[in-house]
Amino acid sequence: MSAPVVEGPVQAVLDRDGRIVRADPALLLLQRDAGGQPDGPIALLPIAALVRLAQRLRIPISRAVELPLGSSDVSAWAQLRPEEDGLALSLIDWQERRPRDQSPADWLGATLDPGAGWPWQTDIRLRFRRAEPEGESIGHEPPHAGQPLTAYFELDSADDPAGAIMPLLEALAMRLPFRDQYVRLRADRAIRYRLAGEPLFDTSGALMGYHGRAERIEGTPDPGSGAASASAPEPVSILGPELGRRLDQVLRQPIGRIIANASTIGDQKEGPLRQDYADYAADIAAAGRHLLELVDDLADLQAIERPGFTAAQEEVDLTDLARRAAGLLGVKAGARRVRIQTPALGERVVARAEYRRVLQILVNLIGNAVRHSPEDSIIWVRVDDEEDRARAIVADQGMGIDAADHERIFERFERLGLSGDGGSGLGLYISRRLARAMGGDIVVDSAPGQGARFTLDLPAWK
Repeated sequence: MSAPVVEGPVQAVLDRDGRIVRADPALLLLQRDAGGQPDGPIALLPIAALVRLAQRLRIPISRAVELPLGSSDVSAWAQLRPEEDGLALSLIDWQERRPRDQSPADWLGATLDPGAGWPWQTDIRLRFRRAEPEGESIGHEPPHAGQPLTAYFELDSADDPAGAIMPLLEALAMRLPFRDQYVRLRADRAIRYRLAGEPLFDTSGALMGYHGRAERIEGTPDPGSGAASASAPEPVSILGPELGRRLDQVLRQPIGRIIANASTIGDQKEGPLRQDYADYAADIAAAGRHLLELVDDLADLQAIERPGFTAAQEEVDLTDLARRAAGLLGVKAGARRVRIQTPALGERVVARAEYRRVLQILVNLIGNAVRHSPEDSIIWVRVDDEEDRARAIVADQGMGIDAADHERIFERFERLGLSGDGGSGLGLYISRRLARAMGGDIVVDSAPGQGARFTLDLPAWK
């Protein structure tokens, strides 16, 4: 059974017991394949776990999930939002992955043109173990066993003369498959190839090397000449579709266990402990939470930089979301003796956007304001609407930002030279990209010594 073609979010409504009230056909197909009933509890284990969590906490929950469907896997971003009568479920960025029983050779065949190129294999140090022209001449001396791949090929880039995009090196660092690594034959630099490969692992999960195929490129212009090949695919970066899943497996889960264990030790739930040891455990838990936030930022970065990324279009109340975001940061603000003033009850400004993403943006903007506000100060969160626009404004009494840095702060990993403030330098970049994906923007109005005022501008709901 293959996954259906899906455009836009896949949605469902669940009752208070987690049973399906109504659902889109694509979700019902997954439910049936997992052995569930169309009006029964969610039978998909990753989503069922999120349902239980959202029921217990009564807050919006969102996670990357991978769901089985026949011989394939479907990956999506699951969003659960508590409502008065149950839960609203959305599966966003639905993608079908290669069948679970598909061999690496099949994957490589799908990556390159059928029958194109010749196979190669290297060890973990990228030294050739095997390179077979499959019984036909390749027109030049093939690599020999033990020869480094980089001694035989010179790494190249099709669209970046500076060579910044190197899929092979990025994949090697993350132990991921790669494609579209352009290379030149060192013995004759006029001969160019593109490589695709997949990691090889032993039974313990340790990386053994890579194997793949090399496809010769005929008549490709020199990348420095300014000419572009009409048929050359876009290079694949480290922020590919596998990153979110691998971050969840490799980082998020063990970091979560570290935080839980350190918190248990720090809270002395298992018995009394020397205070300095309890303090160390609290520091470990705090560092783990910071790492987890960075993992989430990287997963978001992977999502928003994927070609064709879109955000859902739904009715969201900026006033309600502003109060929710402030509530999530209340403890942190209290610890810094900072007061957050939110919109008045009864006020309502409705935007056309994605609920989860707007909450994420507001948490980031208010969190930044808390981080950079002096003690005993106030952060103002206001909303307003004008004609066809809806806005949320976050203003603080911090040190302010020089006008020359107003655009710079929205760049990736930019922290204006600050260190030790807990930020990753990705929050504002991700927030602006999300706002623009929803038809809006984020702008800042600030000057040194006068605090900062960030405005989230979105289309109004009409």
